[in-house]
Amino acid sequence: METIELSRKQLYDLVWSTPISKLIQQYAISNEGLKKICKKFEIPMPQNGFWLKLKYNKKVKIEKLSPIFGGIDKIVMTLRVEGNTINVDQTPLTIRAKEIENDPNSPITVPETITKPDILTIQTKDYWKGKIKFNSYREDNRIVYPVRVGNDCKKRALLFMDAFTKLLRYRGHTWSKEYGSEGVLIDTVFIEIDLREASRRVPAKAPYSGTELEPIGEFIFKMGKYSRVREWRDGKTKVEEMLPKILAKLEIYSAEEKIQKERNRIWHLNYEAELKKKEEIKQRRNEEVEKFNNLLKLSEQYNKSLIIRKYIDAKKEKAQNENTLDQETQEWINWANDKADWLDPLINKPDDILDN
Repeated sequence: METIELSRKQLYDLVWSTPISKLIQQYAISNEGLKKICKKFEIPMPQNGFWLKLKYNKKVKIEKLSPIFGGIDKIVMTLRVEGNTINVDQTPLTIRAKEIENDPNSPITVPETITKPDILTIQTKDYWKGKIKFNSYREDNRIVYPVRVGNDCKKRALLFMDAFTKLLRYRGHTWSKEYGSEGVLIDTVFIEIDLREASRRVPAKAPYSGTELEPIGEFIFKMGKYSRVREWRDGKTKVEEMLPKILAKLEIYSAEEKIQKERNRIWHLNYEAELKKKEEIKQRRNEEVEKFNNLLKLSEQYNKSLIIRKYIDAKKEKAQNENTLDQETQEWINWANDKADWLDPLINKPDDILDN
């Protein structure tokens, strides 16, 4: 949609020179939406009865626009395309539904008879007649409409589902089946749907006692599962007249699901990256601890080798002082020095017995 920028003074001049009923025909905004903009930009508006008094040349009060305004003096207004009833301040669901309604080629009307039935309509009829049987409903990929109604309502159900399917395909979507449940596939998002006939609890017919459920001819169309279920039910407006709203909701639901899936995907990526980072930190710490423990062990070995050598030197000195440094003592000294060299991590001398 084309937009235009107005200053506060320009919008002030508009609302005091043109009734709101005409302004909302010129700009794609609702009555309340225009009032909210004027309030936001501190633009006074005519009181109720202003235009009627003006029509009959009665005295009216025109409030002045205050030149003092703390915000940005720039108002973006969307121009209304002729014949387009969409307002930019409406909810995304309403805007999408009106887009579908305003499309002249959009098949939004449920006819009284089916012409050129969809393949799923034909398959559903054949299934009801027993011409199609499923050996394993969950594993069989053939699709029939997920409809639960009494015999009296089957024709109406087929008319509705056939029209729904044609609108679905027109919008570029299709049917699908996952885990044995039928639903629609919109932009890769599977949404389970269901059409059923409402019922009420009534006294059971003789000879039975208690109560039983009795169908009442009202349709309920359901989409989604668990906490995100949405239903449309016959009331003053029949579900047949709700096709644009139903499809609009399905498309918005799909877009929201895609956004949520992308958020989940990014969250999992970040979560896995965080886990990997923690694992790397843990691994580096373990490696550091292992290296330190090895250092400590080697230091202890080195210190022990120094103690042994100090003892060897002391024993050798004692033997020399006492003149008892014989061959046997010297052999022991040599043996002890070899063991000290074996224990010393800086020398790490091989030892045939201790190495094993």
